[in-house]
Amino acid sequence: MHWTLAKLLAVGATTLALPVATHVAFPSFASDSDCESVARAQRNAAEAQAEADLWLAAANAKNAPDGEAAAREAAARAAFDEAKDLARAQFQARDQVCELLGGGKYDPALSPGEFSTTIDNPYFPHVPGQTMVYEGNSADGFVHNEVTTTFDVVTIAGFGVRAIEDVVLIDGVQAEHATDYFAQRANGDVWYFGEVSREFEDGFLDSLEGSWRTGKDEAKPGIVMLQDNHVGDVYRQEYLIDVAEDVALVLATDATVQVPFGTFAHCVKTIEFAALEPDAFEWKFYAPNVGLVLIVDLGTGDRLELVDVHE
Repeated sequence: MHWTLAKLLAVGATTLALPVATHVAFPSFASDSDCESVARAQRNAAEAQAEADLWLAAANAKNAPDGEAAAREAAARAAFDEAKDLARAQFQARDQVCELLGGGKYDPALSPGEFSTTIDNPYFPHVPGQTMVYEGNSADGFVHNEVTTTFDVVTIAGFGVRAIEDVVLIDGVQAEHATDYFAQRANGDVWYFGEVSREFEDGFLDSLEGSWRTGKDEAKPGIVMLQDNHVGDVYRQEYLIDVAEDVALVLATDATVQVPFGTFAHCVKTIEFAALEPDAFEWKFYAPNVGLVLIVDLGTGDRLELVDVHE
C-alpha cells in the first residue's frame, strides 16, 4: 500500500480489519520426562530468541550508516552462533541435572508451619548480628566479601525468612550486593527462598540480573544445606527458569580444610554448578559449627577463604 497523506487521514477515521490470528499448537514432548521436557523447551526458546535477535540485528544493519553494515552483519552472525552453542550446552547440562535428580518435575511440597527463621544447622549456622569475612584473589582483583546475618525477618509467599546481606568489594570498590532469604525446616534442612542480586559498575547499580523470589514468575525455593549429608546427595538450591538454576552435589562429609581463620576437620564438601553457566563449577567446604569456610573456582583455581568472624 502506498501511504499518501489522504490515505493516512482516511485510516485515522475508519476501523481496520485485522487478520485473524493463526492457531499454534501447544508444544508437547510426550516421550520425555517432566524434567527433560522443561530442558528441551528451554533450548528451543533460547534458539528461537537467537534467531529473533539475528533478524533484529539484520534490520538495524540495513539502517546503519554507510560502511557499517558489513561489520554489523558479521558481529550479528558471530553472536547468533555463540547463542546457539550456549543453548545446546545449557540443554546438555540440564539433561544431566535431570538424570541426577531422577527426571521428575520440580515442585517441592512445603508448608510455612514447618519453617523457622532460627538457622542453626551445624554446617550453615547464621547468628543474627554476626559477619563472616572472606578474602581472595581473582582475575578482576583482590576480593573482600562480607556476609552478615541480619535481625530482619520478612515474609515471602507465606514463609517467614531471614535476610542475609552479602557484599563483595573488588580492589576496595563495591562490585556486588546480594540480599538472600533463608529459613530452616523442622528437619534441619536450610531452604533458600529468594535473592535480590545487585551488580555495580563504576559505583553505580548496573544490573539486578539473577534476582528471584519464591512465588513470583513460577520461582520455587531450594535447599542450601542439608541436615544430614551423604556422599552423592544432590539437590536444587534455587529454581527460576533461565534465572536461578543452581544445583549442589555432596562429594565428601569428612574433608579437612585450612584457611586463614583456622584448620577445620569433618567438613562437608560440595560441588555447585548451574546449567546457565555450563562450564562454571565450584567446590565449597562447610565446617561444623562454623559454616562456609572455603570456595574454590575449578576453572581458575581462585580461592575465597574465611579470614574472620565477628559480631
